[in-house]
Amino acid sequence: MTTLDTGPRTLMVGGVAATVIGEGAPVTVLAHGLGGSVSETRPLALRLRGTRVLLEFRGHGRSDALPGGWTYDLLADDLRAVADATGATRALGLSLGAGALLRVLAATPDRFERLAFVLPAAIDAARLDGATLRLRGLGEAVDRGDLDAAVAYLLHEVPEEVRDRRGVKLLLTRRAAQLLERPAPRPLVEDPEHADRPLHGRAVLRLVEAPALVVGQEGDPLHRLDVAAELAAALPGARLLSLPVGGVFWTAARQAQEALADHLTPTDTPADHPTPEESS
Repeated sequence: MTTLDTGPRTLMVGGVAATVIGEGAPVTVLAHGLGGSVSETRPLALRLRGTRVLLEFRGHGRSDALPGGWTYDLLADDLRAVADATGATRALGLSLGAGALLRVLAATPDRFERLAFVLPAAIDAARLDGATLRLRGLGEAVDRGDLDAAVAYLLHEVPEEVRDRRGVKLLLTRRAAQLLERPAPRPLVEDPEHADRPLHGRAVLRLVEAPALVVGQEGDPLHRLDVAAELAAALPGARLLSLPVGGVFWTAARQAQEALADHLTPTDTPADHPTPEESS
């Protein structure tokens, strides 16, 4: 029997805000990327069954500030606290959130029954490339309050073939305006050798037995497909889903959503229809 979703509600766990959608088992916690919010993970949760818990790391969205900056340990603490408070048995990490999830697993490899990593940006090596510099440029635009520059940075990450679609620039302008509402989140340690890698070695991943889905996409300089492939190879129970350019949110969004639902919340029962709040 299909249970209709209850409306989204807000939960606060030790200064970490989370939006809770749906009810019942299983409970899946979703963690966003750097500078993101629930607006990033909401599309990924669209077809999941059960209860979806969309957290906002401290220093982001409605959560408490992190005046000194973030570390992977702090992000992992946020993710673990929300997962424990809600009884989550499945977890999805997007970009920086994937790194936070890796840090949780380094300490507790058996914490979750099922895992999903979407667009992982790093595993155990520092990032010192042009994509990282563009991300820093976005942060500088946010700190200046330069909406146009922030929109331009975000638009650069959208595939050329969809940039002119109706509503794309409006959506990115809305996201840029949200980013400008508070200082851009930055790592506590400015040295990328220490700040930009979730793990200090991959051996710990051999202890993670939970089935994992790693989602990557072609032509993404910030979230390189080879990093996703390496993560899938390092996790004993993982498989890689490779999507075309811009696939996760733009060109193959439905495929990504269905793959995540089939992996994280597999069942013979059709997924509930999304509520109006989920679709917005």
